[in-house]
Amino acid sequence: MTFKVIAEAEAKRDWNDLRQPGVGLRFDGAIRTFLQTLANRPDRFRLATRLTRLARMPKPWPYLVYLTINREFREVKVLSIWHCKRNPAELRKRLK
Repeated sequence: MTFKVIAEAEAKRDWNDLRQPGVGLRFDGAIRTFLQTLANRPDRFRLATRLTRLARMPKPWPYLVYLTINREFREVKVLSIWHCKRNPAELRKRLK
């Protein structure tokens, strides 16, 4: 059973900020493939908070994807695509 993946505005902004010549195109393909993995089995990722799950992108990408699952509507909502070296305080504000 596949879930529909919906990206929040902040996550879309994160994604668009990464679109740079060369690296951006490779990342774009990698994130699309990864989001399909999320759609197929979102429960396999660990809980970061009571409602939020955390998924690590495969290497070489140093990004974390924060998501929530709505089983009733069969949706996975991507809250953030977060670079591991960014300030975690900023992330905590976003996930509240």
